[in-house]
Amino acid sequence: GQDPAVADATAARRLAAAAPHAADQDVRILLETHDSHRAGVDVARVVGTVGHGQIGALWDVMHTWLSGEEPPASHAVLAPHLGYVQVKDIASAENTEPLPLGAGVLPLEACLSTLDPESWVCWEYEKRWHPDAAELPGLLAAGREHLLRVGAAGR
Repeated sequence: GQDPAVADATAARRLAAAAPHAADQDVRILLETHDSHRAGVDVARVVGTVGHGQIGALWDVMHTWLSGEEPPASHAVLAPHLGYVQVKDIASAENTEPLPLGAGVLPLEACLSTLDPESWVCWEYEKRWHPDAAELPGLLAAGREHLLRVGAAGR
């Protein structure tokens, strides 16, 4: 419910305060495309304001897709700050229960094709919040193969 400019300033101030501590511990703090900052442009605006190498971005492809942002646009604004990319698949904007990778509507190939081959990609599978979703262990091998296939197809 906060004014977006106030929310951005608050987030940037807090991240800037944490940045030196992150540097002391040799870690990066990543702001995820999520909730009030669902689009890549929203996260890039905050992280860019901080302007510290220990503060970066986590690209959750579901949230940028839900925001209506196209994968090349998300990547373009997040790339200078990108720590890693979080993938998943879902049935629709209304049904975000996790599906096996490639079984849903998310533009995974379009997202992965924008990345450098050395980019970190993590599969987020939210069974904890969706108890009826399939068990993850049985999906891992096929999910890995799907990511390798669509990642290679886009390069």
